[in-house]
Amino acid sequence: MAEYSEDYHARAESTDEGDSWATGSRGEFEVGITPEFGGEFDGPAPENYYAVTLTNCFVATLKVVADNSDQAYEKVVADGTLRLRPDDGSTVVDSFDLDVEFHVDSPTRKTESILRMTRRNCFILNSVDFPVNVEHEVVTH
Repeated sequence: MAEYSEDYHARAESTDEGDSWATGSRGEFEVGITPEFGGEFDGPAPENYYAVTLTNCFVATLKVVADNSDQAYEKVVADGTLRLRPDDGSTVVDSFDLDVEFHVDSPTRKTESILRMTRRNCFILNSVDFPVNVEHEVVTH
């Protein structure tokens, strides 16, 4: 994989009013304190975006690896679950599970290799200090 030297900026601004605020990074969206954290916001919490980040790093990496390997595919479906659990009086990220379906017309010998290479090169998944479990299935049509 290529090496990158990039900076990504995010901004958040909140007042003392309410349980949600605007945040952004190449677009603006709302985030807030959801009921499970004592708030009343009925939208995504920062933890939802963390799960989105981990899931989509795999998808983006797979797209690059597949393209570089001339592996055509119909679609990739990735379902990620970020698990928070209590640990010695506080809540921590316990693990992240990712189930991936890689839909291809006909698998080749390199199809499984592409999925393994994606996991090895997904730098955001590799940067966390909690267990990351990736299960994949090649689906043919």
